[in-house]
Amino acid sequence: MRESEILYPSLSLSQYIKYYWVLKTDEIEPVRIQTIPSGCVHLVFHRGDNLNIQSKGLQPKNFIRGQFSVYGSLASKGNIDMIAIIFHPLGLTPFIQCPMSDLYNRYIDIEDLEDIELNHLKNAISSESNVQTCIEFIELFLMKRLIDIDYNHKRVQNSISQIINQPQIEVNTLAESACLGYRQFKRIFTNHVGMSPKEYYRVVRFQRVLYLLQNNPEIEIADLTYSCGFYDPSHLVKDFKEFSGCSPTQYLSSHSPYSTFFSEDCRLNVITSNRFA
Repeated sequence: MRESEILYPSLSLSQYIKYYWVLKTDEIEPVRIQTIPSGCVHLVFHRGDNLNIQSKGLQPKNFIRGQFSVYGSLASKGNIDMIAIIFHPLGLTPFIQCPMSDLYNRYIDIEDLEDIELNHLKNAISSESNVQTCIEFIELFLMKRLIDIDYNHKRVQNSISQIINQPQIEVNTLAESACLGYRQFKRIFTNHVGMSPKEYYRVVRFQRVLYLLQNNPEIEIADLTYSCGFYDPSHLVKDFKEFSGCSPTQYLSSHSPYSTFFSEDCRLNVITSNRFA
């Protein structure tokens, strides 16, 4: 049996958290999940077995998954009991002390952060069977840490909005809009988001491709190229292969495209087909 549920945060935390994803399964058949760059940071608590990262061993029991620029594969023997917090692009920044750049392409064990309160939260979740109570623990923990965001946070937030709304924007334009020099802007953006503005722009553009394919699988490659801000179709295919491991045509033949970044309904149809986008 496999159970998947999406829960939404309280209004006070909705600008930081996209949703909570709860996944439970006791199936004997192995569960395989493809991971691709999502543009979001995840905080994950395993109450069942850890997932196995292809060629790298087991995930930590409880961890933060930073911004990723590479695709990968996870596997489980089927005993999954997991609560994942999917944050908005800057959502985790106000709640932990380390720069987001330290999490780049990494799964960071909660214990390695030496955060006493976060470890208390981990222990509380591992010993509580009721999911809703666990969500209450998480929200109480985050609300206690909620502080006023600084001006650089607002600058980066505005830059992300421009990246989302202007598919062909240049990094120099983002820096000028933030009233910062290029190098200073790059440093501030990377520390807050977890990857450079140029790379993050590429991830968001890739997620836009997924979103358009999700809503119109028959879209012409030329229209997809223009709508997502690529120079030409070969440029789109190159980026798509880098982030997913295959071309858009190959991807469509074996996947149901879904963008966790742009989709508002959070259907997560990826669960039923053992994929995580």
